[in-house]
Amino acid sequence: MNEWLEYIDGNRYVIHLGEMLKLLIRNIGVIILVTLLLGSGTFAYSTFCVTPLYQSSIKMYVNNTSSVGDATSITSSDITASQDLVDTYAVVLTSKPTIEAVIEQTGVDYSYEELCNMISTESINETEVFQVTVTSADPVEAAEIANAIAEVAPDEIMDIVSGSSVKIVEYASVAVDKSSPNRKKYALVGAAFGFVLSCIGVLLYSLLQNGMSVEEKIRRDFKDQAILSVIPRMGKKSKGKHKKRKYTDGQAELCEQLSFASAEAYKLLRENISFCFSDDQSCRIIGVTSSMRAEGKTTTSINLAYTLALSKKRVCLIDCDFRLPSVAKSLHLHRKPGMTNFLVTPSESPSVLQKYKVDLADFYVISAGDIPPNPSELLGSKRMQKVLEVLAKNFEYIILDLPPVGVVSDALTVSKMIDGMLFVVREDFYERRTLRETMRTLTTVDTKLLGVVVTQSSTQEKEYKRYSSKYGYKYGYQYGYGEKAGSQSEHLGQE
Repeated sequence: MNEWLEYIDGNRYVIHLGEMLKLLIRNIGVIILVTLLLGSGTFAYSTFCVTPLYQSSIKMYVNNTSSVGDATSITSSDITASQDLVDTYAVVLTSKPTIEAVIEQTGVDYSYEELCNMISTESINETEVFQVTVTSADPVEAAEIANAIAEVAPDEIMDIVSGSSVKIVEYASVAVDKSSPNRKKYALVGAAFGFVLSCIGVLLYSLLQNGMSVEEKIRRDFKDQAILSVIPRMGKKSKGKHKKRKYTDGQAELCEQLSFASAEAYKLLRENISFCFSDDQSCRIIGVTSSMRAEGKTTTSINLAYTLALSKKRVCLIDCDFRLPSVAKSLHLHRKPGMTNFLVTPSESPSVLQKYKVDLADFYVISAGDIPPNPSELLGSKRMQKVLEVLAKNFEYIILDLPPVGVVSDALTVSKMIDGMLFVVREDFYERRTLRETMRTLTTVDTKLLGVVVTQSSTQEKEYKRYSSKYGYKYGYQYGYGEKAGSQSEHLGQE
């Protein structure tokens, strides 16, 4: 998916905290800017938009003895009882008769509910003294209401709670400083929110930019299919109307022109394919197809043949896309005569094998030939099967560049003649429904799917860039990927 969030088989995701921290550090400028902006914004909001409030308080002493009793004989049990009565007195203070009496005395234009919300009570350090606080936008009004409560409360409490009394310890005064808003608190909360929001934004942007890679989607959607290799992006951007299709297959790197990253990806494909067959199998016939055009199947076929030839394997590449052949054009070989000419008139066709030779490897190519009116019938003919049987005696690998399965059915006609099918999926062409239908079609005709090759991967391109600058020249020169060797074609006699 990306560097910090990885998808693992079984619908599990792993978060790499180290990579996440690196991502946040790389975007620290954005994070600091958003943090400062929101901190400053909330500070300004609290200064200019929030109505300032003022508080005035009175302190009252609770005594559970009667005012006519012996005031000199107060015991510890009397003090404990007084502390227990604080909560009771708080309820009495906010009762409707008390509040209405305060409203009548002060003449304020508040309802019972509004004035109740302005009054708060609390015990002071668990003593028998409690405090009544009034909060208002007008400091004078807050002090007047608090002092009105001080005058009304004792009589109300003594009427309800018998055997007790309340004495005023301290009357309210007009507040000078605002109780709220706390601008520093607003700024700190805004800055903290900005920091968290910017970090989340950076992570979400990373997910939206990179998203889940195609290989991760395939592992999630098609758990039984192995990804044999992920080929990094090749070629140059094309200036077409379809922004989705940014790269064309014809601009891809081929054979000796492969970059270090592409060469390593195709070498990985070669090694993974070798594990798909038994060691005692003399020849492996591999079909290469895709769901639609321009996904890179021809490029994959050519570079797979070249990479196999590098390991000293005898390889034959056959262009079986009789409708839109492209192998001969890509390799600058003769298109005619080719396979179609040989299948139609084998006795009259001259040699169709062409040798493609580069500096460190060579392999044979059979081009498509003339475009026939019945490509499916030719591909599925007994003559085609006989040709493959003869070629299998002379080569270790036969690569068939087949038409897209999602467009025509040609590739299905040779499914019984091959040992396995290689399926090519281009990163920016991936559609789950289309791929699922294609896979189902291949499975219906009992095609052995070797695995999937993902092409034009931007994820893999970024991954290889980390290493290519350090190792690219060394490996490229050593293995010949960095030099452009002249290619030549050679016509051979028919075997």
